[in-house]
Amino acid sequence: MIGNDVVDLSLAATESNWRRRGYLDKVFSPEEQQLIAEATDPDMMVWMLWSAKEAAYKMVHRATRRRTYAPQRYQVQLSGERKGLVQYDSQLFFFRTSVNDSLLHTVAVAGLQYWSKVVYGRQPEEVLLKDEQGIPFIRSGDRDWMASVSHHGIYQEIVSLKI
Repeated sequence: MIGNDVVDLSLAATESNWRRRGYLDKVFSPEEQQLIAEATDPDMMVWMLWSAKEAAYKMVHRATRRRTYAPQRYQVQLSGERKGLVQYDSQLFFFRTSVNDSLLHTVAVAGLQYWSKVVYGRQPEEVLLKDEQGIPFIRSGDRDWMASVSHHGIYQEIVSLKI
């Protein structure tokens, strides 16, 4: 499985006030709040943790077909500056985040073996479609691949898992 999330950092800086009272407690665990408090760039840490949770949520939604807002159930652990894992119940998802200009982009997969099969964007002959429940996939000829689409502000990213 695959999921992704993008954050337009310029838009987030003007439209979101994550410093307001109670926000961090609603969204982040005490351990995640500690990461934010100790970060050189707390804004970047907030959005990286948030996007990792969102990318994992997309995989859980794909599997369960349920839309449930429960960011506290997604626990992020870092294993590097911009990578780590997200635990949801007993499931583990691995993520990597990249930052370019004002775009923060996180991709998550359900197992380390899938990183080599992640494809960014799509080819002209590939069509982005959604199933009857709105779950995206890419079709090329008679082949279908899981896809994840994310957009925020001026950015949109499509990733697929070609297995």
